Order: sequence, then structure tokens, then C-alpha cells
Amino acid sequence: MECDLPLEMEILLMSSAGEAPFGNLTQKQEACTDTSAQSSVPKGLTSRRRSSSPVSHKDAKQQRLDSAEKYRRLLVDSICRRYGSRRTAGAAAQEQTFSQAFVNLVLRQSKASRLKERADKPREDGAPAPEPEECVDTAVRVSDLFGSVVRSNATKVIFLFGKPGTGKTMLMHRICQKWAEGVLHQFLFTFLFEFRQLNLLRRKLTLKELLFGLFLQPEESPDAVFQHLLDNAQRILIIFDGLDEFAGNMHESSASKGRLNRSSSMSISELFAELCHGNLLPGCTVLVTSRPKRLPDFLLNAVDLLAEVWGFDHEKVEEYVSHYFRHHSFREQAIAHLKNNTKLLSMCQIPALCYVVCICLEYLLLKHRTNVELPQTMTQFYIKMLLIFINKQQGEHAGDEETQLNSNKKAIWGLCDLALKGLEAKKLVFYVGDIPEHVKEFASLHGLLTVFEVKTNSARPETGYAFVHLSLQEFFAALCLMISKSVDKSHLKRKLSLKSKWTLRNEAKTEFMESFHIFLSGLSSKECRTFLMLLAEQSEAWVQDKQDTILQSLRKLAASQLTGPKVIELCHCTFETQGLEEAQHIGSLLNFKYEFKNFRLTPLDMSALVFVINSGQDATRLDFAGCPIDTDCLEMLASCKNVEHLSFRSRRFGDDFAAALSKILGEMGSLKKLELTGGTITAAGLTDVVQALSHCPQLEEINLQDNRIQNPDVKTVMELLSRMEKLKKIE
Repeated sequence: MECDLPLEMEILLMSSAGEAPFGNLTQKQEACTDTSAQSSVPKGLTSRRRSSSPVSHKDAKQQRLDSAEKYRRLLVDSICRRYGSRRTAGAAAQEQTFSQAFVNLVLRQSKASRLKERADKPREDGAPAPEPEECVDTAVRVSDLFGSVVRSNATKVIFLFGKPGTGKTMLMHRICQKWAEGVLHQFLFTFLFEFRQLNLLRRKLTLKELLFGLFLQPEESPDAVFQHLLDNAQRILIIFDGLDEFAGNMHESSASKGRLNRSSSMSISELFAELCHGNLLPGCTVLVTSRPKRLPDFLLNAVDLLAEVWGFDHEKVEEYVSHYFRHHSFREQAIAHLKNNTKLLSMCQIPALCYVVCICLEYLLLKHRTNVELPQTMTQFYIKMLLIFINKQQGEHAGDEETQLNSNKKAIWGLCDLALKGLEAKKLVFYVGDIPEHVKEFASLHGLLTVFEVKTNSARPETGYAFVHLSLQEFFAALCLMISKSVDKSHLKRKLSLKSKWTLRNEAKTEFMESFHIFLSGLSSKECRTFLMLLAEQSEAWVQDKQDTILQSLRKLAASQLTGPKVIELCHCTFETQGLEEAQHIGSLLNFKYEFKNFRLTPLDMSALVFVINSGQDATRLDFAGCPIDTDCLEMLASCKNVEHLSFRSRRFGDDFAAALSKILGEMGSLKKLELTGGTITAAGLTDVVQALSHCPQLEEINLQDNRIQNPDVKTVMELLSRMEKLKKIE
């Protein structure tokens, strides 16, 4: 699917691995090649070539320019082939494969210096650090990423991070495609490397081998082309996608000791470090993407611009859903269905999940039209998506759920085994020999695997396979544990742990299991029991025994000392179980007190938190210090019925935040204490808040210290507060 939106507001939705499959260009790709090959040639190179005489070709410099121009055209053509029109393995005509719609995207730029501060204080044990006003995140467009970095002879390093499913990889593909179309004219050459493929390299490389051997080899005069790259480094963009997926040790380069140069053979980690330091191509632009997890120290010091992909907001969810259902008569019904369900709406703010939700909603609306019952959790949506893919392919002969699973059981088992072994071996790319033929046929037919060329600097590229998204591999890996007869309770317990958002330091061991624990928790729900029984060919008691093991592990985790990020992870796991009793018990173990410091909560985080809070009847305290919170998150808080103590502390919170907060305070009837401190709120913002508090009849204490209230304004605020009957304390 495609939607022609402006470049600065576009992103390809789903993240997937590698290059486009083998085969002929589509008409769209041919058009891309024709137009971009013309539009992207620099005017300087073109004019010099036209004005030169035959004699000038004897000149070495002119030959280098001609070779560079040919290589540039070759790059343009190659990029259009790779990223002009994505296809999944063996499923070019399948509509149910992961979407490629271009939709709006929320990008927030931050101060690069904050990245270093965050790494220096990886835990939230102490009080939040003071925040200067200029540290407030600002919205940026994709096209602003490169213009925001001041041009100089120094290498520019841009770090773009985002949670799983926000489309980082396909955004990089889109940037390459737009460069090929001549949009990013500031760059003469663009190279893209994916760490999941770089993992496959077993030997050291020179810079020249990296650029030519792993991306694209010049057809002629490689030495002349390479020299041209060195001479024009300021106009080169090198993209490294998926730093979090790198399986090696990303250590500090030894270049500072003078042992490495452009002709030296280096490991991938050394090449990456040298490029970021500006020692190999001084003045080039290096764009790095990653999930917000691990960063080597040298990168912390090298970053010039830091931005985060936030995913969708409500507006963009509606935009995407409207486009997805543009050919259906029930488009408005689909939009209304999501807008009326806050839990689903928060889930859709992760673009990958939004697509999965749309697949399920479309299928159910086509079949039932009315009384549509959608799954409630991410795990249930993935199960439903799998069944829908099978059903669509088999059509009228699909039969019921049991028939579908029985006819594809062996292939699903094989896919689960492949997924788990891959994660355990830190393997995201598979070769033909790794996948049994029947598994490959099933996964390719249903759009679950993507196929691409793998270059390891050998003469002939090999064919590689990867799950269309890492989360899909995690889902099948978790499913493997739940249906495998060889996995006992102790093994299952060892596999369930909570991820921390604070793991930014260099690690010897890298795990790719970002959502694995959430899928395990989701599979422990009663709603998944029948599915597991059919797939595992086991009794209900056997399946329930495994599910109980997961639930017991979650309770044990709740009884331990958890930081704020891990509390949120636990809430996600609890939400996936959909067990009210479990949520009540876990809430009691957490003492109904939730403190979050110095990390951003998403609407999906807030939705999971609200589920746990509302599952019980006990009074709850919520404390947010230094946490960026957007309007959509506040809207989720409005449904919290048991919050007695609510606290916000951050320089980010000004009058706009106060206005948004005032819209939900009236719905929090149990609120007894409000703290709104350390912000930049003026009298105007506080007036909105105080007026809203008139609808909180239980309010006893309010703390408004360290804001921007001038002395003349204090009297007005106090007059408004004096009308509250139960108010006992004002600070």
C-alpha cells in the first residue's frame, strides 16, 4: 500500500531485514530508476562531462569524475531495485504481508548531551537530575535530521532511536529511496548497512571492502571511485541500521593509538567506531538507528544529534486506518471502532501493532460486519493474524481453527523451532540450509519471512531469510516454549525476566528478546489455552500447568525490588495475561505505589499501568519525576479511578501540560493530594488546573512549589483554592 505524503512526514511502516528479492523491476521501480538517475546526478559533474572534449578523458582527474558518476548512477539503480518496492519471500502478490504504507510519524529531537547524562546514571535510584529548560524535546521532521547538523569538516553523527515496531529500518530504506530520487541533494553517495547482516561476517575488512564488497562494487576503476569518495567525504551519507542487533562486542577503536588507517583491515566494530570518530571519512554524515537500549561509550561522545521515533499519535492512527480501509465501505466503521476503544487506540500508536490490528479488524468486518470482537492483547492479535493469514490463503477450504492448525501444525512447529534457536544463537538472518523446505514454503507463502541477498564479501551473494519483523520471531520463539514437550517448568522460569530501559552500557552479551517476555505472559492467558492445546496436541491440564508456571514467575517478580521501567514491563506482562486476580495480586505486591523517574512512558505503557491499577480497589499513588508525558498519556490516566496521590515534577511541564492535565483532573474523583512542582507553569496554567480541581471534592493537599508564579498572581490562585471545602494544606 502506498500513500503520497510529503517526504518530511513519511515513514515506511514495518521494519524488516535485508534487500528486495531477486527478479525483474516493476514499472514503479523502472520509473524510479529512470527519473532518479537523471535528477540525482550533481550539476557540477554533469556540466563538466558535457563541456569536456575527447582529449580530457586522458586526464586522470576527469576519468575519476566519470567513474564516480557511473558509480553514482549504479548506486541509484541498485537502491531503486532494493527499496523501491518491497516484497516478502514468495509472496509478491500477497495483500496480507506486512504493510508498506507511508504514514505520518512523530519524531522528537533531544539534546545529545542528555544521552551521556543518561548513561552516567543508568538507574533511577536517586532523585532526578535538574533539567535545564532547553532540554525539552522538540518535534522535528525527517528532512530536518540532516539540516539540523551544522556543516563543517568534522564528521556528523546522527543517532535515531525508537521502540520496536516504530519503523526505523524501513525509514532508512525510505531515506535511501528519496536520495535516489534526488531529494537529498546534499549527498553525492549514500550507503546503508544493517547490523543483522554485518553479524554474518567472520573476517576483517578495509573501508574500501566495506563500501564496495558489502554494498555495491563499481563496474570500473574502483580505485578511482574510492579516491573520489575520500575527496568528497563531506557529501557522503553512511547509514548503520539496528545497532541493538549487533551480536559482536562494540568496543572502543584502537585508532587513537595510531595503529589503524584507511587501508587497515578492521573488525566491523572498529570500522564503525573509526567512521564515527571521523578517522576514515572526515566530514561524512553517519546515521545510526537502534532500539533505546545499549550504546558504546565512544558513540555517546560522538553524537551530534539525537532524535527518537515516537510512533503514531491519535491523529496519525486515524490517518493510517483511513488509508488502510480506503477501498472498503466500512472505513468509517473501522475508524470509529478503534476511536471508541482506548486500549486498542494506545496499541495502535505502535505502527507495527497498528497494522496487525487493521488486518484483524478488516477480516472480522468482512465476515461479520456487526458485533465485531477484537483480541485484547498483543499476543492474541499475533495469534489471530497467523490464523487469518492461513485462512486467506486456503480460502473456502480453510475450515475451522482446529482444521487450520492441524493442516499446518508441522510447519508451525518448525517455524517456532527456527525462531527460538535463532534468538538463542543471536541469529536473525538464516540461510537456505537453516530452514526445512516445508517450513520455508509455509512461511514464504503466508508472508512471514522475507528473502534477500546476503553479501559477505564473497564472489557470489547468498540467499538469506529473516522474519519480517523481530517481534514476529519473538512471538514464535515464545510459542515454542509453550508447546514444546522438552521444555519443563524450571526451563520456562529461567526464560521469563523483565527488560530494563536503562541498559545503555556496553555488554558482552546481547539479547534480542525485547518482547519475548510479553508474549510468554500473553500465552499464559485463558484465552490462549485452546490454541495451545490444539497446537501442542496436549491436554488442558498440561497446558494450564505451563501457564501457571508463568503466572507464578510474574508474582515472584512483583515481590522483588523493581525500578520504574521494570514496573512498567511487569504491568505489560500482567495486561497480557488479562487476569484480574493476577493484576490485583501484583498490585498489592507493589504496595499500590508507582514511582517513575527520568524515562518516557508511552500511551501503551500507560494503558498497561491503568489496567493493573483499576483491577483493584486500593488507593494508589502515582509519582512522575522527569518523565516526558504527552497528551495521549494523560488521557489514559483519566480512566484511573483509585488514584489518591498524583505527582508531577519536571521542567518540561509548562502551561500546555497544565492545560492538558486540567482536562482529566475532574474525572479523578478519588484524588486527595496533587503535586505539580519543579515546572515552568505560570499563573495562566495554574488557573486552569485550580479550576479543574474544583471537581475533585476529596482534595486535601496541593503542592505547586518551584513554578513560575509571580507574587501578584499568588493571591488570585489562593482565592480559587479557598473555595475547596476539604483542602487542608497548600504549598
